[in-house]
Amino acid sequence: MNQRPLLLIVAGIVLAATTAGAWWWQRAGANQSLVLDSLPAAPELGQAPIALHDQMVAAEAQARTRFGAQTGLAKLSRLYHANGFLNEAGRCYAGLARLEPTEPRWRHFHATILAGYGEIEPAMLLWQRVVQLAPDFLAARLRLGDCQLKANQPAAAAVTYTAVLQREPGNSYALLGLARLDYEAERWAQAQTKLETVVEQTNYVLGYDLIVTLYERTGQAERAWAIRRATKASGSFRDPPDAWLDTLMDACFNSYQLALNAGFLARNGDPAQAVRLLERAIALAPDDVTAHFQLGTLSVAQGNYRVAREQLEHCIRLAPDFADGWAQLSALQFQGGDASAAARTLATGLEHCPTSPGLHLMRARDLQKTGANNEAITAYRESIRLRPNEAEAYIGLAYLLIKLGRLDESVRILQQSLEVEPANPMVLSTLTFHAIISGDESATLRWWAKVRNQPRVPAAEIEKLRAAFLQQFGHALL
Repeated sequence: MNQRPLLLIVAGIVLAATTAGAWWWQRAGANQSLVLDSLPAAPELGQAPIALHDQMVAAEAQARTRFGAQTGLAKLSRLYHANGFLNEAGRCYAGLARLEPTEPRWRHFHATILAGYGEIEPAMLLWQRVVQLAPDFLAARLRLGDCQLKANQPAAAAVTYTAVLQREPGNSYALLGLARLDYEAERWAQAQTKLETVVEQTNYVLGYDLIVTLYERTGQAERAWAIRRATKASGSFRDPPDAWLDTLMDACFNSYQLALNAGFLARNGDPAQAVRLLERAIALAPDDVTAHFQLGTLSVAQGNYRVAREQLEHCIRLAPDFADGWAQLSALQFQGGDASAAARTLATGLEHCPTSPGLHLMRARDLQKTGANNEAITAYRESIRLRPNEAEAYIGLAYLLIKLGRLDESVRILQQSLEVEPANPMVLSTLTFHAIISGDESATLRWWAKVRNQPRVPAAEIEKLRAAFLQQFGHALL
């Protein structure tokens, strides 16, 4: 048998394998060299948890190996970013983008860091590439639009925001971006239409500051005033939901940051992920009362009452002077049908927190339910004394006085509440109704003007006032 063809085949295979191996070895070496160039100097970790220190050491060691370099650099970048070492993370991301030029996440993460430092132009260039690589990832488009707006590129920003709306009609962040463009161009009507949609969709979480400013700018001072006085939402801008950034929390060892991000996730419709982050926060800082309380209240909202009770009970054991813990636990017990336990918890809470206006307010309401009206009035007044700058106790006291037929006194209390919260919709409509049944048309019209400029008065309440006015005065309320 002629062995020559077989030997040639074997030789060819060996040569190919040797060539491939050499190429693989050379490529791994090139990657390792690039990774080594991308490694930042190790930062001072201070009081960071030992687990974070160990993971960083392990990731850097892997990044210095020939065949694990890229994986190690990726791990290190996440640890740096998630735990606040942003300059170091940015250096890692720049290297990873060179190693994986078609992976959009490295550029996205790097751009968020640059934008946070106010480096808009380089961030914008990175996000433009992210949009090309991942056209359906809306968080990058929204952030790009915001950069374009800040960089005074209104036409480009409009295109970017519109592209988001084409993929997700009604997106509040994109509508807000377009509204900001309309506002800057003094297209007042278009801006107002968009902003009113945004604040309705988000309950004033987005658009609060801008719509108030627009109303003031366009001569609608009463509407601006009503929103300022009735809305307690922060006017600060909130970043859009970002599923890619959320994944970094798995590498976070900062309990405060975990709890903060959990709150954001809970508000944006991902309570399961929020619970997971809070559990991590508690594992890292088991004596952190706020994390236990946050998990407890979130569990109430989810209907997980067992966990809620456990967490709230843990709160009051850790911090007996934490009034909110007693209040939420008492409310949970009452909601679960155990009124006796709720009353005991409230009483014990007041023993530990005798100056808590919230606990006195809860006690006033409980006393009112049982018909102990004089004691309830005393508790309402104590809550007002302790916290005179919030309207809730004033309103509770006033409505109890109305039920007891003490109308003149209740009206004085309601008017006092308006000194604290001048645009409270319930108070405005009640005082309007009182003026109607008192036959005082001029007072009715004064209160009615405030009601009409308060967008939070329900439409059904408006119609009730109209009907009462017509019956009392014989003509329509305009």
